[in-house]
Amino acid sequence: MTEPSPAEFRNLVEGIFEQVPFVREIGLALHDFNFVEQTLSGRFVTKPELIGNHFQNILHGGVIATALDTVGGFTAMVAAYQRMGGAIDWDEKVQRLMRLGTVDMRVDYLKPGRGEEFICEGSVLRVGNKLVVTRMELRNEKEELIATGTATFLY
Repeated sequence: MTEPSPAEFRNLVEGIFEQVPFVREIGLALHDFNFVEQTLSGRFVTKPELIGNHFQNILHGGVIATALDTVGGFTAMVAAYQRMGGAIDWDEKVQRLMRLGTVDMRVDYLKPGRGEEFICEGSVLRVGNKLVVTRMELRNEKEELIATGTATFLY
């Protein structure tokens, strides 16, 4: 297969994003994607299955961590893809990107996860030959910052 254009690469990323079973379960979908700036965001809406504290209608912390990890990982995928550039052929890039995994992640829960809709944004802090470090933020529909995360991914 020949190297995809940025638009084709976005479609590939979106297709992979949609295939992750737990991501589908929580309803997280690709929201925005900026190939040049290496940023990505995902969006999901509250549903009863995502609530951890039903007395106060607050998201489960694991759902928050999942959203941060997923968006951070896909942001890392974009950065790794660009870092590999033309020095590596497409098949080798695919093999490396499919092995991408979380090495370390820190989550800071700043506010209770209240809201109807949540947006999780990811950006790249550093990209190296084998590791990518990303920063993620989760906000509700009122733009309240619910949680932040920093993660390192191996590719």
